[in-house]
Amino acid sequence: MRQLPPTRKLDPQFGEETFPGTATLLFEYADGQRSERAQQITVFSGRQGTWVLDFCPARALPAGSKLAFAKIENEFRFAWRHQDYWPDALEYTSVEDPSGQPLPFESDTCLKSRVAAIVTLPRDWAAGELVRIRLGDRRFGGAGCFVWPATYECARIAAGVLLPGEAAYRQVPEATVAARVVPCPPVKRYHAFAPSNARPGEMVRVIAMPVDINGNPMEGGPVQVLGAGGAAALRPTGFEAIQLAALVPTDAQRTTRLLVADVGRSITAWTNPIRVLDEAPYHVYWGEFHWHGYDADEINVLNADTHPEKAFRYGRDATGLDFSGVGSHIFRQAPQAVHQWWELYREAARKVDEEGRYVPFLGCEWRDRELEGGDRNLIWRDLDALVPDPTWKIDRIYELFRGQPMMVTPHVGGTIAMPYKHDPDVERLCEMTSGHGNFEWFAQAYLSKGYRVGLIGGSDGHRAAPGHPRMVSAEGGRFVNTLRRRDAGWYGGPVLAVMAERLDRESLWEAFRQRRTYASTGARALLDFRVNGAPMGAEIEAQRDVQIEVRVDGAALIEQVTLIRDQQRLHRWEGGSLAFAASLIDRPPDGPHYYYVRVEQQDGELLWSSPVWVDSSCGGPVLELPAWNQEDEVNLAAIGENAATPYLDDLLHYLRTEENAEAFRQLTPIKLVKSPMGEYAVFYGYMRERKVRIHWFHEFEVPRIRFEIGWAQYGVERIVGQPWAKPLFENQDRMG
Repeated sequence: MRQLPPTRKLDPQFGEETFPGTATLLFEYADGQRSERAQQITVFSGRQGTWVLDFCPARALPAGSKLAFAKIENEFRFAWRHQDYWPDALEYTSVEDPSGQPLPFESDTCLKSRVAAIVTLPRDWAAGELVRIRLGDRRFGGAGCFVWPATYECARIAAGVLLPGEAAYRQVPEATVAARVVPCPPVKRYHAFAPSNARPGEMVRVIAMPVDINGNPMEGGPVQVLGAGGAAALRPTGFEAIQLAALVPTDAQRTTRLLVADVGRSITAWTNPIRVLDEAPYHVYWGEFHWHGYDADEINVLNADTHPEKAFRYGRDATGLDFSGVGSHIFRQAPQAVHQWWELYREAARKVDEEGRYVPFLGCEWRDRELEGGDRNLIWRDLDALVPDPTWKIDRIYELFRGQPMMVTPHVGGTIAMPYKHDPDVERLCEMTSGHGNFEWFAQAYLSKGYRVGLIGGSDGHRAAPGHPRMVSAEGGRFVNTLRRRDAGWYGGPVLAVMAERLDRESLWEAFRQRRTYASTGARALLDFRVNGAPMGAEIEAQRDVQIEVRVDGAALIEQVTLIRDQQRLHRWEGGSLAFAASLIDRPPDGPHYYYVRVEQQDGELLWSSPVWVDSSCGGPVLELPAWNQEDEVNLAAIGENAATPYLDDLLHYLRTEENAEAFRQLTPIKLVKSPMGEYAVFYGYMRERKVRIHWFHEFEVPRIRFEIGWAQYGVERIVGQPWAKPLFENQDRMG
């Protein structure tokens, strides 16, 4: 059984002094191809291979000198976790002299590694003598590493020299290397977006987004809308997304979809469902309140495509959102610096603010320790909003926001905004699915305490790309940290739908206040949930049986629809088609109750309605029902071969090489899922007697693995958060 050595956190301090030297960077692809060798190179996202960094000092160095190579802080990572102890495993680092002899060094082996290596020179080093660092060395049988899956403008590694007797590393300005990450050809698939509401015969905007295997937008086309009764090209988006105008057929049924085709590549994609009605009391609009653009060192000006103006336009022109908001991490900013970023976002929002087309909102992410508020987004209705203060405490925020056109949305992030603190006037919505995962337990934590919050999704994306469909990232496990380096997270994905009268600031805000929202992991399905005719978010009284109605028009085939009353599963329907409709009569016990539905699609996407609250005097019996998160019993031994079976050996090899395979037992192939992120195999099993679910994304050169506790994927249990100031690497599960 492999034992993980203690993690090592390196933090070399760079001073103002400089030292002469040069460096080049190269990426050796696993198929034998190479990038150019230069100080700045261009590489393809997600490709497997090895980074090769060559450093040459321009002056001689005495024995005992140290060389540090650290990435300049931003979201990009050359490896999720550099390691120097398992040569046959992922992301192994090596350092050599010109003859190929190993040099002594240390790697930063904590999660989110910043320092690739600190090399100690064992002898005097001549001017111009080479030091070669390989990140993801494949020569010893390991998989190497893979380029960060998301595109990136400028990822950099800086070099420093520490001379014997000195306290700070000298900068080597000419030895900073940079990588630009571009989409990986060819076009793998398309995402297609259309408005959720249209009249018969109306000309609507359709957006076709070609993406690579990782989900990055890339150049594609030409495309056409098939059978739409006419289509015409619209103005360019400024992004790789392609805009078309398509005619909704006059004879369209209540719900329709449009088919986008790239005929030259033989790729097609259906749009989301469109509700076709002459008139409707409410329209469904899509957006999110949790994307980030650059604001400080983490998401910074090294990456021009995270500028706030680009972000707002991306939501409007590339992903077809109707509204979006949030922006900077206010807790990372000094109070005197907030104004700079706030005005940048305000100016960007004003440029795209257009009633009936796109409504931007101002906001920020605020943070404190879990017991003092956790992670919450602050959102303002109006663009003349006051500049926020990062030193605010949560009670002060409640005091300032109460009765004002301002809103707070708790969520699961670096810390968890558990309901130790809550204000019913200010917190009307709760984000319970994001790029970090699905957290129905988080919503239940609020609802079970009697807090009446609507449910929403938000990406928590750090790429200024609101509304972008989920992508499989290289990120490690955010909270459980059970799989040490490749517990993949998501880029983007989750969004919220709101049912509002019109697409304008006041109508949207009123709908948010009334909690007429539902959460989605990304699928822009149509969900209508009512109790006694009252829409989601409503509060009603009932003296007799209540009638529950649910209708779903899926973005893919519907697998299951589950009705939840309070903390119990009241009923579950099986799906099998794109459209689903059902009704049920319930007689709840006396007292307050809440009802909501969870929708699971066959492509792995999920949706949750906001609850309807019922103050009951119906006198119904107290029933013994399954818990809201109770999983079905599955006899793993009785499951035969299926489409996921061919991938079991690869998964077991990964666990033997990268993890502690002895911690797992009875890993069983369940099914193959064709998701918007790509195809993956699902496995159930046990890890130290706990049920686990694994998604094995086998299409990548280096398969990526998603690990979740429980066999369901809607977040089956409360995960204990950590104080935000405590480094994640100190809390990781070492599986041993």
